[in-house]
Amino acid sequence: MAISFQQWTRPLGLIAAFMVVMTLSGASADAPSADELVRKLAAEMTLAVRSDPELQNPGSLKISDFVQKNVVPKFDFERITQIAMGRNWAKANPSEQKQIVAEFSKLLTRTYSNAIATLKELDVEVKSTRVSTPNADVTVKTQMIGRPQPVAIDYSLINSSSGWRVYDVTVEGISLVAAYRDEFAGLVSQSGVSGLIDALKKKNGG
Repeated sequence: MAISFQQWTRPLGLIAAFMVVMTLSGASADAPSADELVRKLAAEMTLAVRSDPELQNPGSLKISDFVQKNVVPKFDFERITQIAMGRNWAKANPSEQKQIVAEFSKLLTRTYSNAIATLKELDVEVKSTRVSTPNADVTVKTQMIGRPQPVAIDYSLINSSSGWRVYDVTVEGISLVAAYRDEFAGLVSQSGVSGLIDALKKKNGG
């Protein structure tokens, strides 16, 4: 079932909490495992947001700057975009691929920026970890608590030379990448790669 850009706004806001956790680390190939990292830094994450009024203000320029400098490097946006595009990635020429990565990154980054202010109400609880490749590819299962109902969020991470980087997020059993794959496939089918680029630009206000 396809999930629209609008339907992903709220869960992506919850995902932002984990991104703040990741920004507080100096993760590298020799750093603690992903679940240990999340568990150790969850308290630091909540403290950072709760102690800085500017990070609680949705309109603050500090939030955008914070996300660009600290959150964006923790994503593997190119990998996320390639997986979301699936076989349609090969239909785009190098210039189009670059545009899609840039616009998709901008869309996700803006969503995280808009959500940072809500993190003072949330806490991260690590539940378990599923290892795909030891020390390289893991899924950290967490719950976001602080709302009427806990929200289950799983993070798929690759451990690279620059540290742990997120390449997929699953919210209540729904994969971010899979959801966008359906959305992207529909747009490409209807109006081609250029149509997808136009749709992303429109969502970004371009």
